[in-house]
Amino acid sequence: MRAKLSVLRACRRVLRPGGRIAFFTIYPAEGLSEKDYRRVIRSRPPGLGTFRRDHRELLASAGFVAVAETDTSAEFLRVARGWLEGRERNSSEMRAIEGDIDFSANQSERRRTVKAIKEGVLRRSLFVATAPFT
Repeated sequence: MRAKLSVLRACRRVLRPGGRIAFFTIYPAEGLSEKDYRRVIRSRPPGLGTFRRDHRELLASAGFVAVAETDTSAEFLRVARGWLEGRERNSSEMRAIEGDIDFSANQSERRRTVKAIKEGVLRRSLFVATAPFT
């Protein structure tokens, strides 16, 4: 958590006044029970942020203003399904590359990820924030 805040603060310092930062992030939905939070963490999609602090608050703490969030979870679900289905269609080739055990484990992780996105407990958003003018 401190590392993310430090990186965001460094980004704000190098931006001109009014400059913007934008990034996508994958994260557990806010307000989850401990059980649902652990389930999301176990789904282990690439790039998962595991901290529980609201990204808008994190950006504000780093000194950004005019923070905007665009939920891209629907597109995230479409892409995650595409990867799962594409790997399944090419399972012979994928098994030859990864081996049976790793292929099966990776597909299981992808299924958990798709399920978590569908249930709304795993999200992906684009955040855009502006460095203050003063």
